[in-house]
Amino acid sequence: MTRIGLLVTLAVAVLVSFAPDAAAQRRRGQTAEPAPPPEPTEPNANIVALMNGLTWGMSKDQVVEAVKLEIKNKYWPQIQAVADDAVAEQGLRTRMERDQQRFVDSCVKFDGQQTPWNVSMVDTEFTHNNQEEMCKFDRGDATDFLFFIRGKLWKIFRTLNQGIGGGGATFEDMRAQLEGQFGTGEEMRSVDQYTLVSEVVGVKWIDSQTEMALRTLSLYGVLAVVLTERATLANLATLRRAVATESDQGSGLTDAVTEGTAQDENSDIVDRLRGTRPDPTAPPATNP
Repeated sequence: MTRIGLLVTLAVAVLVSFAPDAAAQRRRGQTAEPAPPPEPTEPNANIVALMNGLTWGMSKDQVVEAVKLEIKNKYWPQIQAVADDAVAEQGLRTRMERDQQRFVDSCVKFDGQQTPWNVSMVDTEFTHNNQEEMCKFDRGDATDFLFFIRGKLWKIFRTLNQGIGGGGATFEDMRAQLEGQFGTGEEMRSVDQYTLVSEVVGVKWIDSQTEMALRTLSLYGVLAVVLTERATLANLATLRRAVATESDQGSGLTDAVTEGTAQDENSDIVDRLRGTRPDPTAPPATNP
């Protein structure tokens, strides 16, 4: 064999010996995907804190008692502070009882009847004739919509009353603060039916029990943090056997009126979501 023929033979042998590895690399490159994050095995303490002592599966009666106690605990230091002033004390007790009764009266069953919530910012959060109920708890800076299905708490829809349109935090503000506390969230996107442009409408996080989503409701000018029990969420198709009709559930296209007028700084957003800010309308406590 000539020298040139020998070199050609060696070159072919080298190419053949490397070809399978190169092909494998190409295959690996085509199919390589980042590994999904591990499934959480424990509740996230920060998410649990946002539930303000409530737990998934509580009955409506248990939630009502828990919220009434929370309202009492909010007023009690002020009541104690004016214990020597019978008029002031009675005024605070009256306000406390009024707030407790307002919460009780807010509870509604979705049995196919017309309700103020059929067309509202929460009209896609429930269905009729599926043993669903809701109670509304006005915290002052935030409002909790507490949802029950078959008698068990499964969703907390919390809105910041100042939201986008009230001069408060923007979606980007909230996302940055929550990601600083909970880590990078998974984006939730929606495609505009007219422009076909995809836009971010939310960010979500999960722990072993709860899905937490930050959502922007630009139509209503509010931001919402939605806490949902994952087990119920995965089983909704079974739980919601009755199909919603247009008359049962609103389109979400009407304006909503939100409550609260205080202008707060963005730095206390997480505290506002937790309900740890004092009632901005409460009178200052005085020492006896």
